Amino acid sequence: MRPISEEVINAQQKVADLLYQLKVVPKLVDIRGVTLTAQQYAAIIPDAVNNKA
Repeated sequence: MRPISEEVINAQQKVADLLYQLKVVPKLVDIRGVTLTAQQYAAIIPDAVNNKA
């Protein structure tokens, strides 16, 4: 596992854009709009996982 950084978000957006261009998905996806912020992620991650960091 690694943090969701700008680099990761940008790479995922490129994949989403390609899948749209290839008509694999029916509409454009905004990865940033469906990605949790660090604060949102921290609020839902189990303590057992959080303490291993």
